[in-house]
This record gives sequence, C-alpha cells and structure tokens, in this order.
Amino acid sequence: MTLPYYNYQQNQPSMKSKFSLFIVSLFLTVNTIIGYSQSIHHGVTAHRGNSLHMPENSISAFKSAIALGVDWVELDIFKTKDGQIVVSHDISTKRTGNITLHIPESTYAQLQKVDVATEFRKASGKTNKEVPKETMPLLEDALKLFVNSKTKVSIQPKMDCVAEAIAIVKKMKMEAQVGFNDGNLAYMQQVKKLAPAIHVFWDRPANHDIESDIRTARDYGFESMVINAEGMTEDKINLLKIAEIEPGVWTVNKKDDLIRFLEMGVNRIYTDDPALLIELKKNHRTVVCEGEYATHLQGIDTDNEHAIFWSWTTEIVRTDMEGKIQARVAALHHQGDLCYHNGKLYVAVNLGQFNQPAGNADSWIYEFDALTLKELNQYPVPELVHGAGGIEYHNGKFYVVGGLVPGINENYMYEYDQSFRFIKRHTIASGYTLMGVQTIAHHNNTWWLGCYGKPTALLQADEQFRFQKQTVFDASLGIAPFSENQVWIGSNIKTKGKGHVGRIKLVSVDTLNQ
Repeated sequence: MTLPYYNYQQNQPSMKSKFSLFIVSLFLTVNTIIGYSQSIHHGVTAHRGNSLHMPENSISAFKSAIALGVDWVELDIFKTKDGQIVVSHDISTKRTGNITLHIPESTYAQLQKVDVATEFRKASGKTNKEVPKETMPLLEDALKLFVNSKTKVSIQPKMDCVAEAIAIVKKMKMEAQVGFNDGNLAYMQQVKKLAPAIHVFWDRPANHDIESDIRTARDYGFESMVINAEGMTEDKINLLKIAEIEPGVWTVNKKDDLIRFLEMGVNRIYTDDPALLIELKKNHRTVVCEGEYATHLQGIDTDNEHAIFWSWTTEIVRTDMEGKIQARVAALHHQGDLCYHNGKLYVAVNLGQFNQPAGNADSWIYEFDALTLKELNQYPVPELVHGAGGIEYHNGKFYVVGGLVPGINENYMYEYDQSFRFIKRHTIASGYTLMGVQTIAHHNNTWWLGCYGKPTALLQADEQFRFQKQTVFDASLGIAPFSENQVWIGSNIKTKGKGHVGRIKLVSVDTLNQ
C-alpha cells in the first residue's frame, strides 16, 4: 500500500511555537502491534516447504516449515485431468516419484498411486521407515494446515489454474493467509482481478528491467517483487524500497549467499533450508526504510519488538521491524538523533545554527507519542549552545549531546531529569571532533558517541563519563542497542535522482571496538 504523505507547511513560522503535525492516514492499531509481537520469523519463505529436510511440496515438508516458525511457505500447483488442483513443482512425476505420470493428463486417483518421496529418500540415503510414502496433496488439503497457523502460504500456479485456486481459497475464507507468486504477468494480473486483497509476489528473472518492472508492479498493485538471486543488487533494493515494494530473492541455500542478502537488506528470501536462514538472521540483518527522503538520516532507535524510529532532518518515520512505513510526519528543520522511552519519542532539535559560537543555536527536545507520532511537548535545552544533536535515556535521566566549534578539545554530555530540568554538564576528554557529537547510546555499561569527520569517530566513555577510547567507525547517523553483543547502526544512501534511503544494520560490539 502506498501511504499518503501530507507535506508540512507553516504559515507563520515561530521558532518556539509547536510545529503542526500531519500524520499519514494509516496509523497502527493496538491489534496491529499485538499481531506483530505474536508473529514469527519474518522474511523467511520455505521454498516448497522445508524441502532440504523433507520431500518437497509434501504435507510433511509443510508441517515441518510451520513448526520452524517461517512466516511464509511457497508451494506449486497444477490442474489434473479431472479438474483437481494438486501440489507439485513439475508437470510430471518423473523427477520425484516412482511412477511417471503427466499431471494434466492424469486423474487425481491415478496420481495418488505415486510415491512422491521416492527421489528424496534415495538422495538422502534414508529408509522407507525414516521417510514414509508421500502422496501428492490436493491444494485444499495443504491449505488446511495453515488455517490456525501464523504461517502463511504462497501459491505458484504452474499452469492456467488461477481461478480454480482462488475459488478454493475463497471457499475456505483464507484470503488473508494466502499469497500468489509467479513470473507470469497474466497470472498475477488475474489474481488481483479476482481477489485484489491477496498478496502478490511477482517473480522476476536476473536480467529484468527494474524500473520498468516497478512501474508494472505499482500499476497492478503487486506488493512484492522476488528477483532471481543472480540479479539482485543493493541498488534494486533501494529502488524497490523507494517504491514501497517488498524486495525478495529466489532461491538461496548457501550460507555465504544468505548472509550476503541479509546484510544487503533483502526483506524476503526463498530457501530450501529455512532453519539455516532463521539461525543466520540472529546475527546478520539489515533493514531498509521504505520511501525516499529529501534530506539525510539523522538518527535511529527501536523498541526492539514492534517498531523502528527514523529521524530525518525534516521528518520522523515509524516503520515495523522490516522497514515498512506505519506512520510518517513532517517536522521543522533541523531534527537530530532521537530516543525511545516508555511509549514516547524524544528528538533533539536545533532551530538555529549548528557549530557556531554561543548565541546562534536554538536547542530543544521535542516529545512525540511513539505510536501515532503526535507531538506532545517541547522542552528548551539552552545549555546546548552549539546546537542539540542527539539524545539518550538512561537510569531515569536524559542525556543530550550536540555541536562543537573548532578550538574546543573536548565534548560534553548534558544531563536532565525527566522534565528536562538541567542537572549537570559532563565533560568527555576526547579531543576535538568535527561538529561535536551527533548520536548517543548507552549499552553494556558504556556510552557510545557517534561523530562526523574524515575519518569518522566513535567515542566511548564509561559510566562516570571518563573517556575510554576512540575508534574509526561511522555511527554518526544512529546507534541503538539490540542485544548484549549487538547494536543497530544507521546509515544513509543518496540514490541518483531519487532522494535519500535509510538503513540500519546489526553490528557486533567487537566490530565497534576494532
């Protein structure tokens, strides 16, 4: 869905008046949040079920994938001679079975005589006891497995049987649990004509024209584009995210390739080995924010459960943990880093000039509802005389960092209570860093301070604000804790002629210390 975006315009600007809020028409509901927290391994599509460990497109492969907690299972369908819709990737049973039958020329009763686990049993060196006989499932029987499951199922029509498949889906009232995927444009158009609410994953070859395909996908309302792994690039991911189309790849099984696509920011990966992908996602992940932005990313934070919060110079965005926009608001120039605390967002804002002598900045903290992004309060922080740039909450206090002028060979952290009454300025004996400090996070008893510069600088201070070390690492566009040994790091890409795209990537603390 493309969300309407309302541009912010202020009729009579006042540097200290509340800026008006315009929120996209789609807001999260409490049910949406609960649904996300109960969902499972996002972005994992079990290709023909858990097909590395079970016979492909079999009931056991589907049950196994559901048990793993994948969010989608992909299966393939054909129509038999007597009009039944059955699950099979090939038009013939020659490759998988012990009898060779041509599906469109065979009845369902005839196909039931084929043991479609035969080739898997031979290839895996297992016995009949270890891998019992499997018969070709009816689509309806396969769908029954997903009725009470959080896992959804994507159907790939391998022949002209879209209408029959959708009729089965509608009879079972499973439109919300089903998607369709294929590279045949006519088939996918038919899905949207017969059932517009059903999710379409449009499969594309490696050598496709991405910009032409994006126009086609948007014209027909396709939600996702799944590209052959040989043709997926970071540029394509950025273009798809700008168009608010989910990027996916098919079919990826090697560990190194899975890691590469996870770190590239692919939302959806089709794999025969979903268990491996689930395990790799614990340590390798990049999330790309939907949409394009006129200005660059300034900071990020998450609640590590439902949402990522993105601060752009003139916008705030809330996405889900996959980067899909849930709310987007415009804001006055110039926003900095932000932090999440207790259902609210706190954004460091400077309405004056940065990195100039005292008297030129106009530093504030703006408070927003983290669900709706509605502005709640503004708090002046005049102590940030060179401009407020970043903010963090820790142990009942807020800490704000900001700009710096040349000649000052230390940085500062400004401590406030929860009503933003000033408590104390802490000195970080770091030496001069270009434009001071842009981002701040507290993690593992350490303060992490991200700075601009060439090279960029990441400062560390202990709990008593004593400077510990400086490393060459770019955390100047956002740093947020994720787990004991990992943090999210924000980054920004300026695409040619398209605007800015934001990303966050999981990085180990060991990497930050190198």
